[in-house]
Amino acid sequence: MNHKKWVVALALIATALILTHLPVSEADAAASASDFQIEGSTLTKYRGSDERVTIPDTVEVVGESAFENNQKVQFVVVPKSVKRLDAYVFWGCNNLEEVVLGKGLTSVDEYAFSGCTGLKQITIPENVQSIDVQAFAGCTNLTDIYIPDTVTSIADDAFLNCDNVTIHADEGSVAEKFAQKLAEQKSQSPLVTAAPTATPAADGTSDSQATTEPAPTETPTPAPTPVPGNVLGSTFVVGNHAMVMMLPEEETVQQGYTEPVAGQETDGEPQDITAETEDGKIPEWKYYRNQSVGAVSIPEGTTEIGRFAFSRSSVQSITLPEGVTTIDYAAFYHCDDLSSVILPDTVTRVEAKAFTHTGWMDDFEENSMDDYLISGDILVAYKGDLPEVTIPDGVRVIADEVFRSHTELKKVHLPASVTNIGDSAFPEGIEIINE
Repeated sequence: MNHKKWVVALALIATALILTHLPVSEADAAASASDFQIEGSTLTKYRGSDERVTIPDTVEVVGESAFENNQKVQFVVVPKSVKRLDAYVFWGCNNLEEVVLGKGLTSVDEYAFSGCTGLKQITIPENVQSIDVQAFAGCTNLTDIYIPDTVTSIADDAFLNCDNVTIHADEGSVAEKFAQKLAEQKSQSPLVTAAPTATPAADGTSDSQATTEPAPTETPTPAPTPVPGNVLGSTFVVGNHAMVMMLPEEETVQQGYTEPVAGQETDGEPQDITAETEDGKIPEWKYYRNQSVGAVSIPEGTTEIGRFAFSRSSVQSITLPEGVTTIDYAAFYHCDDLSSVILPDTVTRVEAKAFTHTGWMDDFEENSMDDYLISGDILVAYKGDLPEVTIPDGVRVIADEVFRSHTELKKVHLPASVTNIGDSAFPEGIEIINE
């Protein structure tokens, strides 16, 4: 690991350390305790109106939308007990200016800080491994963020419309490469008036930057009217492939970040359904956050399950027919009730986070005695910690990012049965041996 830090990063970290040690009186703690709705170790909702909030150190997960649209909060301390920030945690908290993240954090989920227009600087602590889709999208005043080399996965649209952000990263890290790629993309955009430049840090090291001059805009109004279709699409990276998701015309765009409308927050008693397809594909976002789906049958002739197609829905079981070849990025992400999956042997690609936080995956991680999760001859997940592994014989496909966060891994033995390996399936620099 490169331990050189830049001046801004050091300043942010120093501020975080000071702030996390500020004393809180017992009276203040008691007075604010009732503001936190906590179930088990998950903070499900903050109901207070304080400007400065310290999350209790009994919390391990800050749940989905816990602070969403809170217009009072300006400063938040996330203690080291917190391991995960779920989606939409601080969505639309326009007056949030400072967040101190504890070192226990392992991921920042999609849309976690979307629309936090008051946020200017933030340090991602070491131990975080992923920054997900549009996590900081629409943070239009974000100028500096430090991302450590423990982060191995950054969604390409994590900083959508953060036109003034500088990404501070360790040399050779995923974050540095992400910053360089983001700078190249912005330099080619017709909306960018000047190409981003890399400037040396105060200590003489190379500081990877993703800074651009903001595009000329009209004078903002206090309450801008959302304009459907004013964003053509958002770019994302799956492995080594840069792709563009085109947004439907009816989709509403606000504050520089996007949120799909179709199927969103659909409630009702879960019903068994046959999924709708378009040209042999379950469309992207089709059943996203839909809470009225139970058992789902995929029609014959379907070849692809689109990006986020069932993400955060109530789907309980899924029947995938022969002929399905691709399960796109986060297709079943956070389908908590999806307890089992059988993949047909026609599948040749399972993209990153396709089954992350499903009941199926969670059960494997918590209860399985095996280090490998395999279905339909596809290696979907791995939870071991050895420096050298041998992929089980018979495995045909290795899904995207299966081993990517396992930096302890140095050598992998592949059986002859492997025909497809997902992009970024392994961390960089490991030795791969074909048996």
